[in-house]
Amino acid sequence: MTNCGGELMAKKRRYHPSVADDLSAAVSYYDNISVELGNRFRASVRKRLCVIAEHPQSFARIHREMRATMTDRFPYAILYEDRAECIAVLGVFHAASDQAGWFTRSL
Repeated sequence: MTNCGGELMAKKRRYHPSVADDLSAAVSYYDNISVELGNRFRASVRKRLCVIAEHPQSFARIHREMRATMTDRFPYAILYEDRAECIAVLGVFHAASDQAGWFTRSL
């Protein structure tokens, strides 16, 4: 377990290989508008990942064991599963994207 900056201990996180691509595309989009905006997006994702790790049961199930939460101030959903051994982060998707592809990822 790792600490995300608060007093609570957080579960370890494992990432689907495509999460890096999800984040790269979103960060590039916001960086092209403004580096400051890109930095705010990065911070928003980091903050939400820590909240997920510290309180994984806080967010609604959207498909079987998959849960989701929105980033603050950006229209992106973070999909994950709360497993006994870790948080499995499956994707970071724009809220207006085709949601059919959201449910095909697993670790």
